[in-house]
Amino acid sequence: MRNSLAIAALVALIVLTAGVRRPAAQFFQTQPLAPETLAPTRVQPAGKDEKARSVTRREEKAHRKRQIVRPPPNQRKIAEKNGFKRVSDLVNFPKFFPGLGILFVKPETLPLGPFLCFDRKDRLAATVYMVPTKDIDDHKSMEAPGFAGKLDHVTIYFNPGHPGVDVPHYHFVIWHVSKQEEARVAK
Repeated sequence: MRNSLAIAALVALIVLTAGVRRPAAQFFQTQPLAPETLAPTRVQPAGKDEKARSVTRREEKAHRKRQIVRPPPNQRKIAEKNGFKRVSDLVNFPKFFPGLGILFVKPETLPLGPFLCFDRKDRLAATVYMVPTKDIDDHKSMEAPGFAGKLDHVTIYFNPGHPGVDVPHYHFVIWHVSKQEEARVAK
């Protein structure tokens, strides 16, 4: 009985430690397994495009987490802090003037300006200088402060006079927006 118990334990140990495959399958194999049927032994690197896409996605996610979206500063409020006043508060002039928008000026710079023209959403559309024709005829040298913003195009036209600048003059309009965006101040 003792021998049979020892033999059973030995058989159990052999069975537990034996490979999964049957010995006949290992010894009598006639063809080697094709490489594509073997399981990969290491992780294959991703292709260049796939790597770039995964890196870009990760960077975008990280950037979105850190990015703080702030609205652009209100340019009209900045102008008011710098001493500009609404022209309609200074003289009998409409609050919104079609073609130029809402005009602001520093009173001490009249009649030349600069006049800042804002659309209805407080975005700077143009800067206007109003040069009296008499000053041009007299070949007068003038100096005015620079304009704020980028330059897209310039419009120059004659005006016979209006409240604030009653003498005949030319408007030199420096547009900071494209011709298509001029429509923001057209109506």
